[in-house]
Amino acid sequence: MMLKIGFIIFAFLCLIALAAVPLSCSAGEVNSLDEGDSDKRSTEITDQELDPAESGIQEGYVIEIDESRILVVSDISKAEAFALNAESLLEESIGREAVWYRVKDVSFYEVSQLLRVKSEMMMESYPAQSEAILVQIVEEP
Repeated sequence: MMLKIGFIIFAFLCLIALAAVPLSCSAGEVNSLDEGDSDKRSTEITDQELDPAESGIQEGYVIEIDESRILVVSDISKAEAFALNAESLLEESIGREAVWYRVKDVSFYEVSQLLRVKSEMMMESYPAQSEAILVQIVEEP
């Protein structure tokens, strides 16, 4: 009987030890990030190559930035990106696709940056509206 109780206690302690291992590993990974990585991880910006031919990925220029969103327009030149804003876009119907993307930190973006933006759900309007999941900066202004 004592042997059975001892075995149960041993098995219980082993389970507790195994459960603690993944927690301590993941905590170590978080603490090992340097400051530069943590800034980048707080945004949707990625070094990953995004393919604009894939569904849900838009390539275009930033033409306007507000408090929490960027307006990205496809099929325009860099010069047009500097000259356009949301109001003129609506009046002139320039560009194949225009989308306001919600982003985590607009300070990473500039007017006339060429971006590739991955999103999932799109609210259909003109300009459309979505949330940026990943953003690849292709070209700086």
